[in-house]
Amino acid sequence: MKIKYMYCLAALAVGGILASCSKRSNGPDDNDGNDGGRSKYVFLITSVGSGDESANYIVPVDDVTQGSISTTGTGAEADGYSFIAQHNKIFGLVWGGQGPITPYELNNEGKVVTAGSTINAVTALTYGKVDDDAFVFTSLTTSKAEPNATIMRYDAKNLVLAERNTIDISKVTGTDEVAVFTGVFQVDDDKLYLPYYSVPGVAGQNTKYKDSTWVAVVNYPELSVKTVIRDGRSSQSGFWFCQNSLKQIENGDVYLWSGAFGSKNPSAFMKIAKGTDSFDQEYFFNVEEKTEGAKIVRGTYIADGKFLIALEADNGTNDPERDGGGPARVKLAIADVLAQGITYIDGTPEYEAPWYDFPAFTEDDGHTVRFVLRESAEKYVVYTIDANTATATRGLEITGANVSSINKLTY
Repeated sequence: MKIKYMYCLAALAVGGILASCSKRSNGPDDNDGNDGGRSKYVFLITSVGSGDESANYIVPVDDVTQGSISTTGTGAEADGYSFIAQHNKIFGLVWGGQGPITPYELNNEGKVVTAGSTINAVTALTYGKVDDDAFVFTSLTTSKAEPNATIMRYDAKNLVLAERNTIDISKVTGTDEVAVFTGVFQVDDDKLYLPYYSVPGVAGQNTKYKDSTWVAVVNYPELSVKTVIRDGRSSQSGFWFCQNSLKQIENGDVYLWSGAFGSKNPSAFMKIAKGTDSFDQEYFFNVEEKTEGAKIVRGTYIADGKFLIALEADNGTNDPERDGGGPARVKLAIADVLAQGITYIDGTPEYEAPWYDFPAFTEDDGHTVRFVLRESAEKYVVYTIDANTATATRGLEITGANVSSINKLTY
């Protein structure tokens, strides 16, 4: 299987943005599905061969607190470019044109097997879980000449495409540019939030709109755009292929973060209060003020108002025109959006964050996080983080491959 950089670069050239692609997964699976009382951690690992050849493996592991593994003789080769966990399965999604959505699960021996029939679908640019038995994804388009993006709901229980609609990305923005979505997030039972950023939609031009945060509000399950909300205090939420920049937390409020690269505005968290589709003007968590100028490079929600974030290790040294998902030297921290505080994690080193990926899994206790950190080009390590104390312990080593996700399945 070839890593499909050529598809991504071609698409981005049309959209007037510069980035590269990365395999990644969207969040832990919180449904028991075929729960047999046992569980394994499941990694998506990419073993890189000669040239641009690579292969994806789904690798199950019992213990992530010690030991070491590689792709040699472990796991099952998997078809797909992006992977999402839902209904106690892992689904492989394609990149580049049409291709299969392939479901995987653990059999009663704890081995990875295909979980049913595949179904053909378009490239998934953004995707997110809905309830405990579905996910919604949008197709890839960044072009003003071909502005229609398909949005689809996949039934993860019955393994079928259950709903689809079309979004004209040139009409979402209300400007002369087009929208590029950065994730799909369920809010309440009847809507989805799709944060986006703006691009000209033609080659050779740069956006004029770096200083705003936008979110498209989409009716669910109809998948039609209801409205767009905007705020001018920070910048875009998320980045190309981000999938993790927004979350409705336990009290019903929604929080989202922005790295604000290339903007005159600061990196920050913002709030959309429960029951509203508008930004709370009384809330603004300025991350740069709390960190002497560091911007958020990655972030994902844990629980109880806490996010795990990666902050610039060398403040202000990254190219302001960089794609927010590009490689950067970072330090891990816990951001408490309720207390508006940031605590750097004791026990994890600074590291070079790879393209886009931020592989984390939160246990049911709501404060234990398994995070896969790239210590070097040849080694990833699972760190167990306590979000309450902001401390970490080094555990399982994964050698000779790239790791883009960690989840947990029962069998």
